[in-house]
Amino acid sequence: MSRGGIDYNHSGMTFASSKSTEEYVDSAIASNIQHSLKNYGNGEHFRNLFGLYEAKELTGAINRIVEDINHRFTIEVLTRDFFSNDLELSAKNLIKDRKDPDGILYNVDREVINNKLKDMLEIRNLPEQKVKINDVHIREIKEYLDMLDLTVDLTTMYLEGVRRIKHTAVTQPGLRYAQAEALVKALMEDDIFSSLSLTDRNKITKRVMSDIMGRMMEEIVLLETQFAYPEKEVFKLVFAAGEFDMVIFDPDKASCGIYEIKHSREMVKDQYRHLIDEEKCKATEFRFGPITNKAVIYRGESGEMDGIKYLNVEEYLKGLASPNRS
Repeated sequence: MSRGGIDYNHSGMTFASSKSTEEYVDSAIASNIQHSLKNYGNGEHFRNLFGLYEAKELTGAINRIVEDINHRFTIEVLTRDFFSNDLELSAKNLIKDRKDPDGILYNVDREVINNKLKDMLEIRNLPEQKVKINDVHIREIKEYLDMLDLTVDLTTMYLEGVRRIKHTAVTQPGLRYAQAEALVKALMEDDIFSSLSLTDRNKITKRVMSDIMGRMMEEIVLLETQFAYPEKEVFKLVFAAGEFDMVIFDPDKASCGIYEIKHSREMVKDQYRHLIDEEKCKATEFRFGPITNKAVIYRGESGEMDGIKYLNVEEYLKGLASPNRS
């Protein structure tokens, strides 16, 4: 998918700089997807998407789906007035921070920031769209992204009512990372935000990036675990209050493992509070058998805290590829 023939997935240089990131994302989305649509079967196979491409609205449609918190392929996501899910979630998380709550992201001019981000991502609101989005567009966008292995379905299970819901994950983290960088750039241009001290600006932008990358890390771990264990069921388990970020259920052994996934380098007791919740564990074992493993997957060194294993995420992912994995 490289304009210059570079193997970005194995070069190790994909995100070495903002320039290489921008080049990669431009190649993967703005250039290659649209270029392939234009040339594949003379643009006849994906007729409706070719219309979006000609109207210069395909990039914005894809960016809307990637930026949406659940990556939903719906008319509502593709036509509503654009607002940044990342900005909204970061604002909520920042003001709820137990150690250092901050409401600055509610004080910035969010309308201006959203408009700047909208322009950066080439997104158009409904009055600006030349092509009317319909179910055919949505179906063909998902089909095409699935063909390129840019999206895959993950499972979330709700224990109450035992409901399973499929949701889409973006397999290429560079697409999300570039959007995160665009949001930070838009924040930096806000008058209120730019009036803060360098220390405060850095603290908040670091938190914004951490929130986004934390969600990316969850998706990556779930995806790779699902690929590594096709004979098992891998899913997020949601309770009435709280959730396990990942459950690995082995139907043959009638047992399971439960995990929390944290974008942190520090061991903190609060990270595993759900793993030691007796009611949650009891309900999980009733449905999926004995819990044989409890662990927090994070970015720090592997270790243990209060009997709970901590697994370094890089080591965990490499272990999934090992022929000796259990």
